[in-house]
Amino acid sequence: MSKQHYITRYSLIIRRLERGPATFEQLARFLETESDLQDKNFVISKRTLQRDIQDIREQFQYEIVNEKKGELRYYIKNRPETQEHSHRLLESYQIINAVNASQEFADIVLLETRKPKGLEHFYGLLYAIRNKRIVNFMHYKYWDATTTYRTVHPLGLKESQGRWYLIAVDTKDEKLKTFGLDRMEQVDVSKARYRASYNYNLRELFANSFGVLRPEDEQPQQIQLKFMYEQGQYVKSYPLHHSQKIVHENNSEVVLELCLCISYDLIKELLSYGEELEVLSPVQLRKEIQASLMKTVKLYR
Repeated sequence: MSKQHYITRYSLIIRRLERGPATFEQLARFLETESDLQDKNFVISKRTLQRDIQDIREQFQYEIVNEKKGELRYYIKNRPETQEHSHRLLESYQIINAVNASQEFADIVLLETRKPKGLEHFYGLLYAIRNKRIVNFMHYKYWDATTTYRTVHPLGLKESQGRWYLIAVDTKDEKLKTFGLDRMEQVDVSKARYRASYNYNLRELFANSFGVLRPEDEQPQQIQLKFMYEQGQYVKSYPLHHSQKIVHENNSEVVLELCLCISYDLIKELLSYGEELEVLSPVQLRKEIQASLMKTVKLYR
């Protein structure tokens, strides 16, 4: 049975228990219904449920227990501190599962044809991170068209704009770097473990970054963006960053504020909104957007 199948089952168990406590029989009926809906077999025994509960605790930090009296109902005793992160990780597993699935539902489930490359490395790298395994691979650089051999100590995986990146310490210079999974070839998860201990808090390191570029010397700045009303509604429903808040809104515009480091990734994202967006502040970012737009205009003269 594939790893994707197990992950899907784990997410179903969590989803059912998020609604409230359930006996084994209620969980079994829920999984049986989902089996019919998804045309898969998620039916499990009590023994398998116990193994799933242990895996869920280890992988997603959800502690599921059962009451010692009454109907022995299962419930979520403790949730992860970053509950949203665990939900997003489960969701990402589901997306990867869908992308790698057969074409059985190709006529009715329309996946994006621009599939990111490198997803085949995801589970191997996740295993390497959890078990502190050294990883070797060939890495291709788009900007100078060169390929280099890398040996790294993997620490995390990060999603950005539909692509996945490995966060790792490069043994060549002991620096923390990001590597696009789509540019990695000949990935080898070594049997050897690395002994080094790193104190990086990846969530804090990227807290004020947009995308995967993390400007080391840049301080986060208050950024104000003015969107045309309709576009503003889309950005409100799918925020650019967790720091996003509404400053002003009326029938013609929406002004949002974010706290971010100015980076190449952020500038490219803001440029994608075209005439629907005006950068109000800071002046530095406003000038960079203006300069980029002027270069674009020259291409069409």
